Amino acid sequence: MSYTTEMYTSIKKDIQNRQNFSGHNASRMLEYNNGIIMVFSIETVLLRREAYISLANFPEGIQFPKWRGVSIDIAQLPVYGSDRYYVRFVQLPESEDYIFEIVVEDLRQAVARLQSPENGINVIIDILTKWKQFFQLEKKLVMTDEMQEGLYGELTFLEKSLTSIGTSSVANWVGGEKETHDFYFGSNAVEVKTTSRREPYSVQITSEYQLDSKDVDGRLFLYAIALRKSKQSGERLPEIVSRIRDRLIGDFSMKMRFNDKLLQYGYIDGIEELYLTGFHIRDTYAYEVKDKFPQIIRTMLRTGVSKVTYELSLSQCTPYICSEEQLIRVLRGDGVYG
Repeated sequence: MSYTTEMYTSIKKDIQNRQNFSGHNASRMLEYNNGIIMVFSIETVLLRREAYISLANFPEGIQFPKWRGVSIDIAQLPVYGSDRYYVRFVQLPESEDYIFEIVVEDLRQAVARLQSPENGINVIIDILTKWKQFFQLEKKLVMTDEMQEGLYGELTFLEKSLTSIGTSSVANWVGGEKETHDFYFGSNAVEVKTTSRREPYSVQITSEYQLDSKDVDGRLFLYAIALRKSKQSGERLPEIVSRIRDRLIGDFSMKMRFNDKLLQYGYIDGIEELYLTGFHIRDTYAYEVKDKFPQIIRTMLRTGVSKVTYELSLSQCTPYICSEEQLIRVLRGDGVYG
């Protein structure tokens, strides 16, 4: 349970016990060492949540990013001193309690990290912009287990690329951008697939183009990861995300690009505790898709047949296996093998 959720739970108890009332609201105040004040409030009749974040000064002509389910404006709170201005967030009827609390918790963590209140308004706008973009994508708040598995696989390959090729690998990752393949390094492409099934391993191919080497100017590789999923152990998605971000600290532009790509995928910060699935990597395999590699490609299909999905048995791909070192050499442009 987040700090914000705990705060609203306490306020609801105040309402039940008729304590800490101010007019039609029950509230709690929190002041950080940086001078920023946050007020958590619940309207006592409809139990509508509100939140307030103090500002260093009144922002003239400010326009806040907004989305359905929340009202955002500038307000004052006479009960806590009439000389301060606050950004006010009001939960609207069509908004779920837990979604409002997650957004407020994200804002709370962001302003708590500030050294001083002067940059508070910019941080608030950045957080609100992120959430507006997320809701416009119409993604589910928490990615499904299947989506988490797919993203974890791509991040696993990205992390290996960061080690061998460098931070520019982030720019080569296009998995969330509706491209045919997950990574493009120059004229070469890599398709990443995961499976959480037991041996014999197989992966799902989701179009007749994914393993069509003629659809790539250079060479096409399949990188397959066998995983074990668990609710009790393993590495969760937020953990590998955090580790990659740490590796990008020295490259601000690539870190921002990484964050944008996560958002496109449907991964949002501030709800890490809701990601409960852990992953154990059992095996990884790299293959070059060439010659008579087992595949279904568009030239095999009759007119009118498209959007083909099929299972590929990895045991049938053994003749085309290559080492990760060989794969990285090709992607890095160090030369060829075989």
